[in-house]
Formats: sequence, structure tokens, C-alpha cells
Amino acid sequence: MRGLGLLAFLAASLMGFAASAHDARPLSATFIEAAPGKFTFALAVPETVWARNQPYLMVTGCHLADQAPSRAPVKAEGVMLLLCANGMEGAAIEVRYPLANPSLSTLIQIERADGARLIELLPPEKNSWTVPVRPEASAVAADYFRLGMEHIWLGLDHLLFVAGLMVLAGGWRRILVTVTGFTLSHSVTLALAALDLVRVAVPPTEAAIALSILFLARELALPDERSLARRYPVAVSVSFGLLHGFGFAAVLAEIGLPPAHLVTGLLFFNVGVEAGQLLFILLLAAGASIFKRLTHARTALTFSGARVMAYAIGILAAYWFFDRLSGFA
Repeated sequence: MRGLGLLAFLAASLMGFAASAHDARPLSATFIEAAPGKFTFALAVPETVWARNQPYLMVTGCHLADQAPSRAPVKAEGVMLLLCANGMEGAAIEVRYPLANPSLSTLIQIERADGARLIELLPPEKNSWTVPVRPEASAVAADYFRLGMEHIWLGLDHLLFVAGLMVLAGGWRRILVTVTGFTLSHSVTLALAALDLVRVAVPPTEAAIALSILFLARELALPDERSLARRYPVAVSVSFGLLHGFGFAAVLAEIGLPPAHLVTGLLFFNVGVEAGQLLFILLLAAGASIFKRLTHARTALTFSGARVMAYAIGILAAYWFFDRLSGFA
């Protein structure tokens, strides 16, 4: 069965990841222009970073409000007030750790007094960035497209849900309709939440997303051709897609949208999410096909094997659910 081969490849390729979807938050550095040349700075460090390895930023062309200007770059950490005589255009920002970067990305946000916003996400292997001039719409589009793709690839829970939908749907025509329904529905709630038209609490949303994966795992472990989910997978994808859209919006809320290019940022973040999702589907389909060919002589995968893998995904989803309950407090 195509679904069994897909499930086998899914388990083999994804279960090796740590059970930490959306737990690996980036180091976040935020600069807000309170007045021309005057910026408040805040550095948010993930709790997983050791106390003796707390990072800081070196910023050229700026100095602390209570210190005299110097040619040396200022050391920015915690919450402080920076004075940048020529603004932050052209300033070099460097991330430093006393020991070593514990594989964390760095999210840098610069919000100007007129509402314009610059956002840059540095991968762990990159530790410096030079602030460009004011961004055009095309630059905003490129940045948010990249952020959308990076988010979906870091979101193991969303990827597992999409993979589960593919197995549940079965044939390629049903897969196309089912995934399209998921895409359209989560695009709606992402837009509503990002534009602040609908508000939902993040911890319950994240916990409910874990339950949606647990539901799919149950359907895959105990297949009943008469069940509503197997007869109408698009109904499942659309209903749960609305939920996952709020999950995407929670991440976008952390990043923020540039007021001057709000629609552009929202549109291309969503396009980036869809592009990343489509790429994942294509890679998963190709991997499943290769896996099936390699194991064809051994009947690909028995039903009992597929059931074990479905249970493994369900256990992972259950762990996420109980772990996210702690965020309710």
C-alpha cells in the first residue's frame, strides 16, 4: 500500500529529531527607535542557554546613553538605551557567546520611529550582520518568504500533521485536494490573527495542535475505512487547518509585521510557509517511493509495522500535548 510506504519513510526520517517542535526559539534582539538616533535595546535569551554562556551583541556606531561616544563597538546585553548619531543604517551587529553558540539562530528586529521595521534571522553558523538602508517592498517580501520557509521546516508538529494527512488521503488526487484544503484554511486563520481581527491564547492553541496529530496517529494505527476521517480527509484537513493557522500566527506575532509593508509581509510569510510545505511533500513522496523500491522484495512494510510507527507518532504528539499544558499557568 502506498500509505504504508509513506508512513514508513515518515517515521524513519522524522522520529530521529528531538521532541521539540517550536521549543528551539531563537535568540531575539530588538532595537526600537524612541527618537531620532535613540534606540531602546532588549535581548531575549532562551532558557536553555547556560548561565555562563549568556550571549551579547557588539554594535558599531552606537554608544550607551550614560557613556561618552567611542570608536569601539558597544557591548549590548539585557535592556539598555543606545545612542546612534547616524541611525543604525550601516551599523555592524555581531553576536558573541563566551563559550560557543549552542546552535541557536538569532532574530534581529529594528523598528524605526516612523513604523518601518527591519528583520533579519541569522542561522547559527552566521554571527554578524550589517544593517542595510531602508527596505523596499521587494526586500520585505524576500525576508518574510524566507522566514515562512524556515518556520515550517522548524515546525516538526506541522510537518507530521501534513505527512499524516497524506497517508490518510491515500491516492494522489485525494492528497492534492486534502492538502489544498489544509492550505486554504490555515491561510484564513493566519491572516485573521496576524491582522488582529481574531485573538486566541497561544498555549491552548499549541496543545490543541498536538492533539490534532494524536488524532491522526489514532486513525493511522486503527484504520477503519468507514470512519469519517478516511472517507472525508478534506473535512479533517480543513477543520484542523484552521487551528494550525493560529499556530503559524503565534510565530508571526513574535517576529512582527512591518507597519509600512504589513500586507506584503503577511502575504509572503504565508507564501513561504506554503513553499516549504510543498517542498516537504515532494521530498516525502520521493523518499517513500525510494523506500518502497528498496524494500519491495520484503513486502515493503507489514500492517503491524505501520501500526507501531503510528503509535510512535502518537506518543510523540502526546508528549507535546502534556509538555505544552505547562504553558497554561
